[in-house]
Amino acid sequence: MIRKIGILAYNRAINFGASLQVFSTYNYLVNHGYEPYIIDWIPFDLKEQYYRTVPKQQIIVHNKFIAEMRSTSVCHNSKEIANQLIAFGIQAVVIGSDAVVQHHTWKDNIVFPSRHFIDIINRTSDTVFPNPFWGTFEDYLDKKIPLAFLSVSSQNSDYKNYTKSLMRKMCYAVKDRYIYVSVRDTWTQKMFQHFSLGEINPEVTPDPVFAFNYNVPKRYVISKNDILEKYNLPNNYVLVSFLDNKCVSREWLDEFGSLCNINGLNCVAFPFPEGVRFVHNFKYEINVPISPLDWYYIIKYASGYVGQNMHPIIVSLHNSVPFFSFDHYGITHFKMYVESSSSKIYHILNAADFKDYRFESRNILKKRPNPQYVVDKLLHFDKSKCQTFAKEYYRKYCLMMSRICDGFENCCRFTEDR
Repeated sequence: MIRKIGILAYNRAINFGASLQVFSTYNYLVNHGYEPYIIDWIPFDLKEQYYRTVPKQQIIVHNKFIAEMRSTSVCHNSKEIANQLIAFGIQAVVIGSDAVVQHHTWKDNIVFPSRHFIDIINRTSDTVFPNPFWGTFEDYLDKKIPLAFLSVSSQNSDYKNYTKSLMRKMCYAVKDRYIYVSVRDTWTQKMFQHFSLGEINPEVTPDPVFAFNYNVPKRYVISKNDILEKYNLPNNYVLVSFLDNKCVSREWLDEFGSLCNINGLNCVAFPFPEGVRFVHNFKYEINVPISPLDWYYIIKYASGYVGQNMHPIIVSLHNSVPFFSFDHYGITHFKMYVESSSSKIYHILNAADFKDYRFESRNILKKRPNPQYVVDKLLHFDKSKCQTFAKEYYRKYCLMMSRICDGFENCCRFTEDR
């Protein structure tokens, strides 16, 4: 019988959505009688990147949130992960969700054109095959344990550039190690089909945050009154979150804020983990440090969300919060044309039938929506349609988790019979 299950994902990433994914999966397993352990893997180069870009206070708050879950000791490589699996008696491992199956070729790392004519992107080791997300820690175990990919994503990986040798290695790694594979978007599904020459055809399944309200214990629920009081917010507020002012200008934001006020809404500048970096004239601003849990409930109780990231859109869909996405994901060609289907936001809004609530912010060939258009989309958001979609995605989530757990149990029984 399977009792101890490891979760390998981006738990140490200073990223609100990544933290909530792990938290949701962890509590699902607890609620279903398992003893989950977060496999506390953080490669040195990724850790350095976060410590270089994220305020120290935000890192402290994030680590405090992660400490709410049972975890192994910190690991920096596959061998250390294997040692922790043995030490804690972990019998199976769930990998994901999040962008854990990335691989970027040398072509992907070239930025052209750029300010320096050509720039080279320095990728961290978690985004290049092979790495522990692909199960490399099994090489250091005396016997195999069942692994499962849970709603994984390839995050803009241009799989069409993969060599035949790389494709064979990827295919072997997945077929040899994983008893179950599901992906978060159709682009990643096509990636698996491509490198396996059609042998692996994973189903597309929901992000774990689509089950957050069902999985998380009541003691973690924060009321709307507590959120309003803690962050000094008005009752009806719209969250606005951008990396900088390249996507929308200060003048655009001024007009948007005025239109919101006319309709009884107050704009609130909402941070990325690095903080609020765009210039605005809003009366309200929430800045870091902020816990992932507070971050979630601030979005849940909002009257609307407008911004760039993906997980605020998922939280909004899960809670029927009106939104508008300035999508900055997807493979871009010459900084002009975006391959829409490679964007994870494109996939989820296409599945939810909210495609017209998305603008490709990196596509310079498309005209930016004016503030009035975005306000109108918020005011006329179809909450009933959103609720129907959220219920269906929760059903699919439960089916996925049941298949993973049943697969683990079946592997355990087969091993015991032998």
